[in-house]
Amino acid sequence: MPFNKILAPTDFSEDSNHALQYAEELARKFGSEMIVMHVAQALAPVTFSLDPGGSADPLALETIGRIAEEQRLAAQRELDRIVHNLRDSGLRARSLLRVGAAFVEILTTAQSETADLIVMATHGRSGLAHMLLGSVADRVVAKAPCPVLTVRHPDRKFRHPLDK
Repeated sequence: MPFNKILAPTDFSEDSNHALQYAEELARKFGSEMIVMHVAQALAPVTFSLDPGGSADPLALETIGRIAEEQRLAAQRELDRIVHNLRDSGLRARSLLRVGAAFVEILTTAQSETADLIVMATHGRSGLAHMLLGSVADRVVAKAPCPVLTVRHPDRKFRHPLDK
């Protein structure tokens, strides 16, 4: 089955960079276009007021907006760097930056871009961390409109829950 479009979500972590290597090799093998995407978290405008029913502090809201914009710009620069390197190596590649919940944006993009494959990292959280933080990869695998290849970094050894 050909993979014409490979969606490669990244959070710029070492784990995601490792998964990007798999996506790159598959793109070379199949002559696929790579779509490298990052999902920036929306920063909630949380403000504190000692006054019950007090209004949000405009300076705090402005600061949160500025921080969010700086994060998006930094993410776009990193995406541009990755895509530039992929293109220099002869691959067809482009970037997408979305804001929202990572798994929702990945699924929406996979569908709207008609991706043939999603290649993404799994961070290997287990136990309480997995229960509290959930797993973007688990959610994407469960709901994706196409096959998903999850890649665990070789330094993240699997530990069976019953192992001591």
